[in-house]
Amino acid sequence: MRGSGKEKLIRAAVKLFGNEGLEDVSIAQITRKARVSNSTFYKYFKGKQSLITEIFEFGIKLLDENLRVRGFTPESRLHRLIEDYVFFVEENTEICKILHEAELTFQSLPKKVKTVLMRKTEEAGLKPSDEIFWLLWGSVRFLSMWIFFWKNEAKDTIYTDLMKFIKSGIDPNDHNLDVRVFNINIPNVEIDLDTTKAKLLAASEKLFAEKGFRDTQISDITKEAGVGLGTFYIYFQTKLQALQELLQRINSALRYSIKLALSDFNDRRDAEIAGYCAFLNFFKTHKGVYRIVRDAEFIIPEHASLYYKRLHQSYISPLKKALEKGEIREYDPSSLAIFLMGIGHFMGEDLLLVKRSKDFKSPLRKLSDLLFHGLGG
Repeated sequence: MRGSGKEKLIRAAVKLFGNEGLEDVSIAQITRKARVSNSTFYKYFKGKQSLITEIFEFGIKLLDENLRVRGFTPESRLHRLIEDYVFFVEENTEICKILHEAELTFQSLPKKVKTVLMRKTEEAGLKPSDEIFWLLWGSVRFLSMWIFFWKNEAKDTIYTDLMKFIKSGIDPNDHNLDVRVFNINIPNVEIDLDTTKAKLLAASEKLFAEKGFRDTQISDITKEAGVGLGTFYIYFQTKLQALQELLQRINSALRYSIKLALSDFNDRRDAEIAGYCAFLNFFKTHKGVYRIVRDAEFIIPEHASLYYKRLHQSYISPLKKALEKGEIREYDPSSLAIFLMGIGHFMGEDLLLVKRSKDFKSPLRKLSDLLFHGLGG
């Protein structure tokens, strides 16, 4: 492998971090893959955190340089900007995974990806706001993650649908939003504690949310659950297996809560906003659980991918019915589901993790107008 010791270390780290996540890769693994000594590592870096920071800053610079705002109209500039972003993720998937995980995992690293994208949005001719970011970059970024991070297939028409969705939204005939969508109440869905296994899961949920998965020991879980250490291994082989089952339960509880909230609304346009409200209130009610879901993206990516696939599948049938009734514009339901999930994904990250908002009515009102009419409206 050619290049300096530092270059070898960075290339090896990018490959390992991109495939295995930031936390689970050791300095020893990096030096072995780079074929250099530990002393060479410490010649260039104080530790793994300083290496991650350098790769992060390099990735941000690379992203900024590759998103070129050009074109004769705002629409053409935006179109080419989106194409540049998707191509960048395709060509630099490992770097993009690192950027995505680092911003969520390390509070010392500011939200620079959003800063770059907001600036590019403004250069393209749009006045940036959180709601525009969720509609535009939420759908674009999640689509890129869907295809390049999680290796899911997408329809041949998905990019045509994406551009139409961003420009025109979902509403074909100026629907009047039912204001009841902003008053969704979510019941507190507790894990039934009648069994020892349920007590262990409830303890895992509490501790994973408070301390994080990696900083929680099995002995912490059994102590919290009030059982002996050996009892854990009757139900779970590893701590990871407990996280997997917990993720399945969260997914089921979330889908049930959203289904319950949507049952009061006959029009899919109302249901979409009600669904976002239910989603946000579910994780507000279950404090800390959203962090578990997002951490799982990097700890058990295959299970996180399954989590999102289940949510995606739950969208398809109601979207098909809405299309048949003429409630939403013509899109492929599978593609539209990805865009709608992307909005929720990044809106949740902003409101629940970054801003820790308690009132969602104002941002949801602004988002509903954008979702219905698109940026062209």
